Amino acid sequence: MKLKLGDVLNLNHTLKLIIDDKSKKIDPMLKFKLLGIMKSLGTHVENFEIIKNEKIKEYGKETDDGNIGISDEDTDSLKKFQDDLNPVINSDVTLKIEKIKAEEIFDKGIPAEYLISLYPFIEE
Repeated sequence: MKLKLGDVLNLNHTLKLIIDDKSKKIDPMLKFKLLGIMKSLGTHVENFEIIKNEKIKEYGKETDDGNIGISDEDTDSLKKFQDDLNPVINSDVTLKIEKIKAEEIFDKGIPAEYLISLYPFIEE
């Protein structure tokens, strides 16, 4: 399955929200499958984070608390940062993921906005 890296990053964020939500009990088998999907996204997410952090160091400045960041007011550096990352975010990545059966995920307490993000990974 091919997806844009930006979609992979959004999916990873959604999975993290679902898995880390202590207010909702997730079926253990479903949680196992979601963790498997998240693990398969991990390499792409980690590689992006490395590149993003390198670019923050390249265009950012040290803040008062000792961290490096790009100020919203530094529009030139912010634009260069975004211009460097946009091709990466829009690049295609190939994933090998076993789809989740519809009956394993629907009516399991997962909010609809999360299900929409997971749709590519649900068997029809």
